[in-house]
Amino acid sequence: MDKVYLLLSSKFLNRPYLFSRLEEVGVTREQVRFADDYLVYFQGPAELCFTLDKLVLSIHEDLDVAANVLSTYGFDAFSQKLSRNALKYFPNQCVHPTNVIMKELSFGDFSSFAPVMRLFKGAPEELLATMKTYLRCGLDACYASRVLGVHRNTFNYRLNAFSERTGIDVRDYHNALLLQLYFDFSNGQ
Repeated sequence: MDKVYLLLSSKFLNRPYLFSRLEEVGVTREQVRFADDYLVYFQGPAELCFTLDKLVLSIHEDLDVAANVLSTYGFDAFSQKLSRNALKYFPNQCVHPTNVIMKELSFGDFSSFAPVMRLFKGAPEELLATMKTYLRCGLDACYASRVLGVHRNTFNYRLNAFSERTGIDVRDYHNALLLQLYFDFSNGQ
């Protein structure tokens, strides 16, 4: 299951240095996209987060800059906002959207409320109900299909339809946490 990684630096990113460091962890030049001189993004496997955690620390030590990586569902305005806040709250680490959102909330910052609501707003009620059951069943698809009283293939169809509709695969734990935040925020409305 691939993730999108946003690497943000507090200072100008020296491209040759950055390319060589990313190539060391298996990220090719062709994969890297520059949003600006401080932010790059690329796609890679979920396991890459652990390696990138070490990489941003070494970038910090080599260049004396604060840097971080946000491991997320995609590249959009919301993920860029989260990346900027991640640099502030979690310098020199690889983190996930929910880490940043929870930190924001702890400081009374509710600016991520509306973007989280928009992530899942267009999903049909039947799919949302299926996903809520999936979360309540601990991301256990077999158990969730039994609780819902549907065939496992029907459940998988709904799971895939939800991922297609939202662009977010909730089989990934960190994406599932985003969906849980959506449900928690929805209850407060």
